[in-house]
Amino acid sequence: MPKSRPPVAIEVLDLLNLARLAMSMTDIQPLLWLFEHKGALILGSLLSIPYWRGGLPIFVYAQAPDNVRGACYLAYTSMEREEALLARSTDSSRYVYGPIIEVESPPEPFIEALSSRQAPRPMPIPARAKSISSLLRALVTLSDEAYSPPIWHYEAGEGKHILGVITPLYDYYDADALPIFLYVEVEEEPGPFIRYLALNGEEIIEYSSSISTPKYFYGRVVTVKQMPFLRSFNDQR
Repeated sequence: MPKSRPPVAIEVLDLLNLARLAMSMTDIQPLLWLFEHKGALILGSLLSIPYWRGGLPIFVYAQAPDNVRGACYLAYTSMEREEALLARSTDSSRYVYGPIIEVESPPEPFIEALSSRQAPRPMPIPARAKSISSLLRALVTLSDEAYSPPIWHYEAGEGKHILGVITPLYDYYDADALPIFLYVEVEEEPGPFIRYLALNGEEIIEYSSSISTPKYFYGRVVTVKQMPFLRSFNDQR
């Protein structure tokens, strides 16, 4: 039996950020794994991004409240008003739902990931953008109707926020994809969404609390407790 290789563990700020990330794909219903680890309740989901050779598996998780044990689904909506709540049924069409799978013995790679907290190896190639406009232009190009990559957000200090996107360049020599972490530093704490519109010779970029106006492109901001894609922030927090 081959030795298991753990994913990269990334802790997000709360359940709302977890739902914003895990439940963004319109054609895939995510599995949300619930288990105990070192006295804490962990709710997380496994995803993959194109990365060097093959994909980079990421176990993204949040510490869950005790009442998650009575729930069957995590319900989420971002239309008009963003909301994430624990539910026992899927009877409201307002929400999309992620089934919660509670396990007594979680998959060993999940436990290894939480115990080691290792950064991805090799690291992505960092590239600091001159402005948030460049970040949003890249995100628009990487997105389609079914999926848009997240904007990873990390608070690096008072008045210093890192916003970044993994930008894969496919078929790079013998690599499946060359992962570039395109990032920008901003002073203002971002909202959960950044809406973008290029119209009449100018760009409109605004923070938003929900997805409300269809004419805009919306980027999803996911706040994490550590930033694994930049070497200088790996060991913080």
